[in-house]
Amino acid sequence: MKSTVLTICVLVCASVCAFADVVTLKNGDRVTGTLVTIKGGTLTLKSDILGTLTIPMAKVATYSVEKQVAVVIKGREPMEGNLELAPSGDWNLKTKEKTETIPAAQVDTIMPAADYEKLVVATPHVWQAWKGLASLGESIQHGNQQTNTFTTTIAAVRERPAAPIFQMHTRTNFGLTTLLSHAEADGSNVTSHTLSTNLREDLLFTPTNFVFGMAQLDHISTEGLYMRQTYGGGFGRDVIKNPRTTFSVIGGLTAQHEKFFSGLSDETLNGLIGETLGEQLSKRMRLDHSLIFYPNFTQTGEYRFDTTTTLAIKLFNKFSFTASAIDLFLSNPPPGNERNNITLSMGIGYTF
Repeated sequence: MKSTVLTICVLVCASVCAFADVVTLKNGDRVTGTLVTIKGGTLTLKSDILGTLTIPMAKVATYSVEKQVAVVIKGREPMEGNLELAPSGDWNLKTKEKTETIPAAQVDTIMPAADYEKLVVATPHVWQAWKGLASLGESIQHGNQQTNTFTTTIAAVRERPAAPIFQMHTRTNFGLTTLLSHAEADGSNVTSHTLSTNLREDLLFTPTNFVFGMAQLDHISTEGLYMRQTYGGGFGRDVIKNPRTTFSVIGGLTAQHEKFFSGLSDETLNGLIGETLGEQLSKRMRLDHSLIFYPNFTQTGEYRFDTTTTLAIKLFNKFSFTASAIDLFLSNPPPGNERNNITLSMGIGYTF
């Protein structure tokens, strides 16, 4: 009975090893696992027993990959085939046509071909890969004055899934802010509506640099603004981009058309300077901030800026408590209107 159990265990171990890659180290040790990536002189393996392992390639004596891999070569198109480490430290890649030796210094990244296709070649559908925060807030006051205020904010970014191999791609940024307020006192009614929505499409031509085009629509009754249309584009850079912090700066030119309730309208050429910051303060708390400044080149000395700051505190699952401060500033509103349109709101947010 014992010999039967031992035989079964040996067969199981042999079958597992048959489907795993075997790494022989220069000190004689052997490690089995499946390839994740080879990048920057480091081999990353996934082991069912030991989890994720990272091994410096300088310590590897022999290594061959059972499944087909994708090899990204500096200055050349990626190649696919079966891979084996040569005694020289270079790579022997066997494709359908031939076997080629690729110098290790020319290799940027090696990963399973199926993962490469999924992460780099595949493009998500329009409704996929969105990440962001949507929040709703409402306040009701009853007394000498009856006030009802409803706020909505959405900030979302759509970008293909992160991949270890960079390819030029697009990123979509969408924002929406609404403030609907109605107040009654002594038979008088006051209604105030604010709507600001923007769409920016980035083309990342390096991991950190991008060009962009943008469009924005604004309706701000407290500034006497019936409709503002802003279209433009420029250049941007992701200064910091990691799981905890993102910080980007942009600059460019915009064309703007404004129409006011008074009947006045104008068309101007404006600059655009802005920044966006996202900071994961803790596991349950996140801060997002953006500021866009528009200096007026047609009517020098005039300007406007839009700024939004949101603090989200996780409650449970994907729901959170949100507090936002929004300031839409116009240096030259029509007479009788305020320059600042400041909104402070609290509500419930949903992270997606």
